[in-house]
Amino acid sequence: MPFTNKVDYIPNMPSGGYDPLAAQEQKKVQTKRWQVLVGVFLFVVTIANIFIWSRAPEFQSQAIMHFSYTTQNAQELDYIAQQQLSLNQQRLTSNSLLQALSIKLREEHLIDLNVQQLRDMLSATSSETGQIITLQTAGPAPELLKSVLQQWLSLYMSLLERERVSNGSDEILLYQQQLTALEQKIAQQEQVVDGFSQANDIISLERTENRIPNKIKGLGVSLDEAEAQKAQALAELDSLNASLANGQRVERPVDKANIDLNRAALQELAAELSALSEKYTQEYLQRDPEVVAKQQKFITLSEDLEQQIADSQLLYLQDSQRNLAVSVGKVNALREQLADVENQAQGFNQKLEQYRRLDEALKELQSQAQTLKNQLVAQEVSKPFDAKISILEQPFTPEFPTGPNYWQDTLISIVAAIVLAVMALLLFSFVVRQKSLQTVGTNFVVLPGQQHGNHYPELQGAEQTKLGARAQPLQLGEQHTQQSNIRLLTTAECQELYRVANKQAKVVISLLLSGVNATELGKITKGDFVQAYTQLQITGAYARQIELTSQLTTIIEQLCEGLQADDLLWSSPLSIEDFCQLVINAGHDAELPYPEQLSTEVLRHTYLTYLVSQGVRLNDLEQLSGYLQPAELAKYRAVNRHGKSVDIEQIETILPHSDVDA
Repeated sequence: MPFTNKVDYIPNMPSGGYDPLAAQEQKKVQTKRWQVLVGVFLFVVTIANIFIWSRAPEFQSQAIMHFSYTTQNAQELDYIAQQQLSLNQQRLTSNSLLQALSIKLREEHLIDLNVQQLRDMLSATSSETGQIITLQTAGPAPELLKSVLQQWLSLYMSLLERERVSNGSDEILLYQQQLTALEQKIAQQEQVVDGFSQANDIISLERTENRIPNKIKGLGVSLDEAEAQKAQALAELDSLNASLANGQRVERPVDKANIDLNRAALQELAAELSALSEKYTQEYLQRDPEVVAKQQKFITLSEDLEQQIADSQLLYLQDSQRNLAVSVGKVNALREQLADVENQAQGFNQKLEQYRRLDEALKELQSQAQTLKNQLVAQEVSKPFDAKISILEQPFTPEFPTGPNYWQDTLISIVAAIVLAVMALLLFSFVVRQKSLQTVGTNFVVLPGQQHGNHYPELQGAEQTKLGARAQPLQLGEQHTQQSNIRLLTTAECQELYRVANKQAKVVISLLLSGVNATELGKITKGDFVQAYTQLQITGAYARQIELTSQLTTIIEQLCEGLQADDLLWSSPLSIEDFCQLVINAGHDAELPYPEQLSTEVLRHTYLTYLVSQGVRLNDLEQLSGYLQPAELAKYRAVNRHGKSVDIEQIETILPHSDVDA
């Protein structure tokens, strides 16, 4: 409707000052950005790592085939050799060969693999420079890989042998079979020869290089030395007996030095006595004590010398007899040993002759094998296009997996997740920026008649009447919206609110979040707490027992100290507005946004929403929280229960808000 008066405008967001709504919205956007970044990163990393680590390890087994030609053909017909190598590589993975391999594995080894599975598992790679083909099998079962590769290789080799027979190569095949048989015989004969030589202690075909002939030779030398010693001992004894028979004195060489010393001393003493006899008379000599002592000493020394010579002669005779006896015993023992060894030598000579025949048989087999090899080479030279296939590496059971590289793939997935998370963050920021640009504009609240600060009651005439009539329904609608949109606190906000509250506020917050309504709060007495303050007994039409947390029990014990059973819990009567102010004060201390919106009704609404979200039926709410008006109860029909309804015995009746509950 047109206005004749001028109008003033009030911007929704002043250009200066702090806007709490914008700051709160900015915090939400920043939180969502972090959620997008972390969520996309975790989602990509989780999905990628599930895929990476759920893959089975891959094992690989291989065999190497070598295609060799004659020297001149390898130089002159190199192109043909490469062509044949490529042809063999293609035939190894041909459909017909894989079908035959599938049938053979199924019938002979009970391994059920179709042609496509074999094609995925098997691969053949040729190297033209080395003239080799590498056969490989890959899969998660190591034992299966070796079996499949062995059958694949044997099947292809048998196919090539059949083709050689059909192409007129039977003579070469015959030579190869004969050579194989001869090589087996040679191996057996070598084992026989080695076993025979070890069993009979034969080292060489030369007789003198073996142990028993060498032993005979050594015993002969020892016997000769023993007989020489015997002859020497016998001659020495005969000479000694002859000297004794002639009355000659014989002295043992060992005693000769001592006898000579005693003889010299005796001669020296005899010379002194002779000199004294010439100088003095016989009577004087018999009376002189020194001369008499020397004469007695001479007699004693003469007797000792005679006895020493006699003892030496006797010992000399005994030593000679003993040496002769030892020499005779040694000769006899050596003769017996030599006789035994000569008997062994006769048997050894027979074994050595048998060993010589076995060795000659082995050399004959080796000569025949060499002749066959020469004939086979001649046949191969006459057929330059036939390659000799040898297996350089046999199939084996792999012990370690070749892939996949889990840690490398995990690192790649982390890098990819970081890139995708950053891209998602940039996309989210772009979308949020576009929306903010669309919503931001010059919005004004137009108030008629506000040019000079006039208020709404000062509008003139019919315009004031019409605006007044419209203003009343508008205000009623705003009040209805405010009443229906009650603030809902999060668990974190409840915990922060409880953390900073004082004792009375803690009791109010805990009881409201445990099922006590604001009206019942002001009527609680000390006697209502039972079971050592762990339960609260609510009386009246909606009587019920409410479980209390351990922290709340401790606080209530402190508040009830010194009170009678009928005394109220609070030191002075408190109204619902007083309880709301306690909650608002705690909200300010906790720095929650818009703390003035907090009230007992907000906490009760948060608790009821918590119960319904667990699955509590609407008709069962009053058993836990007391009386609810039907209109108030209807507000919780839209709360998501996250599943089927449950009985009240199966739910948590206290919203986690304290440290213990958290």
